[in-house]
Amino acid sequence: MAYPKRLKYLIDHLRELPGIGPRQAVRLSYALAKKDASYLKRFAEDIRALSDDIIQCSLCFRMTERHTNTTRCDICLSESRNKNIILVVEKESDVEVFESSGTYTGLYHVTGGSISPLEKSPGEKLHLRELFERIKAFKDPSSVEVIVATSNTLPGNQTANYIERILDPLPAKLTRLGRGLSTGAEIEYADILTLDAALKNRT
Repeated sequence: MAYPKRLKYLIDHLRELPGIGPRQAVRLSYALAKKDASYLKRFAEDIRALSDDIIQCSLCFRMTERHTNTTRCDICLSESRNKNIILVVEKESDVEVFESSGTYTGLYHVTGGSISPLEKSPGEKLHLRELFERIKAFKDPSSVEVIVATSNTLPGNQTANYIERILDPLPAKLTRLGRGLSTGAEIEYADILTLDAALKNRT
């Protein structure tokens, strides 16, 4: 189907986003096209401001607001968090799920994705080398617990196994979430009670 040029550009941009298929991109594009000019102006300004106001935390790689005096997020800077426990997740949205439970009080490390079964250089695009260096930088790495909280999917489990291998030379304690997540389940879609139980029963 031949779409108007500007609409086609928008459809193509939306299709690049995770979880947005061709049909969803078309529906969203038409919905935006029907909005009034003031809404579209605010929408465009908010998108444009992302590159100026949002950065990745230099320690955990979670998205955070840009500040003039630090490149770290509020969680990494908080004095109330247990800095000797690091929960490794795949996406920023996974962090929000654990935060909403209110039971986890440690820090995070966002890998930025998972390992594909067909990848020739597994983990190369993920923040796993940074995880190794982060733990290595502790005065006593043996005092650190790393909780691997990847999704219970094939890529998630491959990522967890890869993390275990690269961290093996370090004396840090390595644990994984306990049972509770069903096969194929992603962390961001798990309910709070299930995650809380999986966290408490980690092994």
